[in-house]
Amino acid sequence: MLKLSTALLGLLVLTACATTSEPSPSNPGTRQIHRNAVLHEGPELVAAVTYLQGKNSVAEERLILAVEITSPRGSGPNDVWRGDISIRTPDGRRLALISQNEFRKNFARMRIPVERTLEFLPLLYRYLPTRLPCDRWYLVPPPEMIAFDEIPINSSQTCSGPLVFSVPGGVQPGRWRLVIELEESRADIPFIIEIKD
Repeated sequence: MLKLSTALLGLLVLTACATTSEPSPSNPGTRQIHRNAVLHEGPELVAAVTYLQGKNSVAEERLILAVEITSPRGSGPNDVWRGDISIRTPDGRRLALISQNEFRKNFARMRIPVERTLEFLPLLYRYLPTRLPCDRWYLVPPPEMIAFDEIPINSSQTCSGPLVFSVPGGVQPGRWRLVIELEESRADIPFIIEIKD
C-alpha cells in the first residue's frame, strides 16, 4: 500500500510539473520549445530565442536571432546593456552585437531573414500571458529612429526584437550560445544550428 501511495504521489508531482504554464525560476536552464526556438529560465532573466536553421543561415556572414526578454516573477527589475550581449560560436569565438549604424546601413540586405526570424515571435506569451510589450530594443529597422543601449526589464513587460552578430567566415552548424551578463548572474543560452533540407 505504501508503494502504491508513493507511486501515486510521484505521478501527481510529475503531472503538476508537466502542466505548469509559468517558467520556474527555481529550475533555471534552457530547453528546446520548437525546432527553431529555445526557452531560457534563469534567476534574473527569462528569454525566448529563435533562429533560422540549415540552408537559411549556414555560411551567412551574419547570425540573426529573434529574442524576447523579461524578468521572472518575484525578481526585481534589471538593466540589460547592449555591451553585455554576445554570442559564442561553436569554435569558441566571442562575437559582439553589431551596432545600430551597421544594422541600419545593411538592413536592405538583411530585411528578409530578419522578418522571417521575427515571424516566430511572440513565444513567451504562451508562458507569460499577462506581460505587456515594451517599446525599447537595441536594433531598430528604418524608418524607426530610436535604438537603445540599455533595456530595463521587469516582471510586467516583455521586450523583443532582432539581435544580429557579424560572423567572420560565415555561420557554421553546431552548438551556439547567446550570453547575457546580468548584475548577479549570467544567462548562458545554448542552441543548435543544424543543416536540414
